[in-house]
Amino acid sequence: MLAVLALLAYSCYSLYMATIVIRNLDETVKRNLKVRAALNGRSMEAEARAALTDLLEESPSEDARMVKARRDRVGLGTAIHRRFAALGGVDLKIPPRTFSGRPRDTSGLPQLDKDLGTAIHELFAPLGGVELPIPPRRKSHRKIPTFS
Repeated sequence: MLAVLALLAYSCYSLYMATIVIRNLDETVKRNLKVRAALNGRSMEAEARAALTDLLEESPSEDARMVKARRDRVGLGTAIHRRFAALGGVDLKIPPRTFSGRPRDTSGLPQLDKDLGTAIHELFAPLGGVELPIPPRRKSHRKIPTFS
């Protein structure tokens, strides 16, 4: 008998209140909803309900404009081009990229007969170098495993 009453109560409730499940919701959208809900002092469910209600209570012409704007969304470069195309653009000749198979000419560069660290040290040594105290490495308390 209790099951029948529960079924009746559920069917009456579901006639007036719809339930939806949103799968695969982007994590950033969920996080933004959570923050917005906290700022408005509501639960995430109440915030989602309010956002959907506000969105769908706007005039249909606004909804159509918003959908069209989302559909026509373009990148920044395309938007700038569209904005200024009526003024007459400038066609720039963009040279093709070329990659040379030849090594670069390094004859003007100084040749090092030692490694870079030594060269830098010798370069700055006349300025009175700085001796940095480097502490010895601390030995680990763990045994090093050996594989045999």
